[in-house]
Amino acid sequence: MRNGNFNDIYQKYHRFSVNSARKIVKDEMLAEDISQEVFYHLYEIRGRLDLTNERMIKSLIFMASVNKAKDYVKKPWKQHEYCISEEENSVHFSEENTSLENMMIRKEENEYKKYVLDKLRRKNPMNYEILIKIVYFGMSPDSVAEEYGITRNNVNNRILRTRKWMKKELEKLWKL
Repeated sequence: MRNGNFNDIYQKYHRFSVNSARKIVKDEMLAEDISQEVFYHLYEIRGRLDLTNERMIKSLIFMASVNKAKDYVKKPWKQHEYCISEEENSVHFSEENTSLENMMIRKEENEYKKYVLDKLRRKNPMNYEILIKIVYFGMSPDSVAEEYGITRNNVNNRILRTRKWMKKELEKLWKL
């Protein structure tokens, strides 16, 4: 195979690869990185590929993009980081929040949330992962259900129970 043929394949399917990965990771730049990894790997095995079969190449690129994106979402360091939205993490300055006391309360709330998330991760890793994927990564309950081999209803029940448990844990901490 010549490099010209591979460049044609890259030009033709690059956006397809990025779009396939973005549906899973929900981040354009990350999807671009995943696409680059896919095409780098294809370039490494270019001698074993039959570039005349367009259908096979498109299918291969699609599956590689989706699988790399799923692998990224499953990475342990990604799953176990603390996810707090910018809104929750930042201190809003208004008349009611300018006092030092209110700023300290907001900081304490964030520390409690981190503590409860860490406790959930240790106590029930599966519910923690499902919560993170749906609430923070924005994955659909259907895709999470398919990934874990459970029903959508089961996923929704786990999210509901997890949120109730977290609320109780936060209330316990505030009473201390």
